[in-house]
Amino acid sequence: MHLRSCHLRPGVPRPRQRAFTLIELLVAAAIAALMMMTAIPYAREVRKTPLVRGVNALVEGFRQARLKAILQDRPMQVVIYDSGGAIGVEPVPQAVPRWAREPGEAEESGGESSPQPKSIFDARIDDEVAFRRLDVNGRDMMAAAATAIRFFPNGTSDAVDLEMQWLREDARRITVDIMTGQPTVEAIR
Repeated sequence: MHLRSCHLRPGVPRPRQRAFTLIELLVAAAIAALMMMTAIPYAREVRKTPLVRGVNALVEGFRQARLKAILQDRPMQVVIYDSGGAIGVEPVPQAVPRWAREPGEAEESGGESSPQPKSIFDARIDDEVAFRRLDVNGRDMMAAAATAIRFFPNGTSDAVDLEMQWLREDARRITVDIMTGQPTVEAIR
C-alpha cells in the first residue's frame, strides 16, 4: 500500500510512460504514404491483362513514331517483329532513288555499308497475345516476318487495321487514321 500512495503524493516524481511524439507519428505516416505511392503504379500494371499491356505497347509505339516523325521532320516507322512478339520504333531507312544511283548499282546494298537503324522505342508482347488480322495500306501482312507502319512529318501515316486476341477470350481492334496518324482502339468479340 505504501507504494501506491507514494505515486499519488505531490512532489514525488512519477515514472515516465513511453509514448510516440507527434513528430514521430507524422514521420511514420509520411513514410507509409511514400511507400503506397510507389507501389500503386506497379499494382495497376500487374492487374492489366496481357492483351491490354500489348495494346498499350502498340499504341504507345504509334504515338512515339508520330511524335518523332513530326519533331525530327523525318519519316519514322513502327516495326512489328517476330510475328508480333516485339515492337520497335525507328527511322525509315533512306533508299537511294533510281535516278541518283550509278549505272549498275543495286537498289539496296545488303553488305556492311547499310547500318541498322537505331530503335527509339522497344516493347514486347506477351506470348499469349496473337494477331488475328494485320492489314497495312489494304495489304494482308500476317505472313510477313516483319511489318513496318510508317508515320510522316506532316502527321499522316499508313492505313492500319489490326486485331489482337488473348487466349481466345478477349480481342481488340486497332485502327490508325491515315490523315491524323491517331490510333483508335475498340473491344470486339
